[in-house]
Amino acid sequence: MIAPAALLVGVLFLLPIGRLFGMSLDYPNWTTAFFAGLFSSSVYVKSLWATLRVSVFVVLGCLMFGYPIGYLLATCRAKLRPYLALTVLLPFWTSILVRNFAWMYLLQRHGTVNELLQSIGIIDQPLRLMFNEFGVVLGMTNALLPFMVLPIYVAIQSQDEAFLEAAGSLGAGPSVAFLKVTFPLSLPGIYAGTLLVFATALGFFVTPALLGGGKVLVAATYITYEIEILLNWPGAAAASIVLLGIILIVVAAYMRVVTIERLSGADDAMA
Repeated sequence: MIAPAALLVGVLFLLPIGRLFGMSLDYPNWTTAFFAGLFSSSVYVKSLWATLRVSVFVVLGCLMFGYPIGYLLATCRAKLRPYLALTVLLPFWTSILVRNFAWMYLLQRHGTVNELLQSIGIIDQPLRLMFNEFGVVLGMTNALLPFMVLPIYVAIQSQDEAFLEAAGSLGAGPSVAFLKVTFPLSLPGIYAGTLLVFATALGFFVTPALLGGGKVLVAATYITYEIEILLNWPGAAAASIVLLGIILIVVAAYMRVVTIERLSGADDAMA
C-alpha cells in the first residue's frame, strides 16, 4: 500500500537530492574540494551563522505570538472559531511576495510604522526597521506563524476537559490549572511547531532577499549568489547539502530528545 507513495518520494525527492549530492562532489571526479572551500570561506561561515541566528529568533517570535493565538483559538466559543481560524490561515492564501512588499511599505523610513511613532511623539527620527535582521525576522515570523499556531491549537483542543474539572475540584484556580494541566499537555504542540518553524526558516530566501535588502546574507541567498553570479554549481550544491545536513541533524537530535511518542502526544495520553 505504501509503494506508490514511496515511489513518488523516491522520484521527486530522493533522486534529485542524489544528483545534487553527486554534483557537490564534482561527479565523476569525486572530490570534497567544494566542501572544504565552503568552510574556508568567511563569507559562507558568516551566512551560516546568520541563518541559524535568524531561525532561532523566528522560532522565539512565533512561539511568543503563536501560543496565545493557539490557546485563544482552542478555548474560544465555537461560533468565533471559524473566523479566528480564517485569520490564522490567511497568510497561506496570500503570495509571499505580496506580504513582503506590504511589510516593506509598513517598515520603510517614511512608512506607516515610523510615521505613526513620530506622530504620537515616541520617536524623533525614523527607525531602521528594514534592510537588517530585525525586518527579516519580523517578516519570517509573520510568514511562519501558522506553522506554530496550528500544532499548538490541536494540542490544546484535544485535551480532555475532565482534567481541568479535576484540577478545579482539587482547589486549583484558572492560572494554576493552566500551568499544571493545560501547558504541560500542550508541549507536544510546541515541540512540533518549533521543529516545523525552525526547519522551514533555515531555507527561507524571498523574505531575507527583500526585507534584508542584500545586507542580511543567509544560506539561501549565498546559494543563489553562487549560481546566478559565479555560476558555481558544484559550490552551490555543496552549500545546499550542508544546509540539508543541518536540518537532518536538528530533526534527528530533536526526535532523540523529544521522542516520536512525546511529539505526537502519546506519552501524555498514556500518563
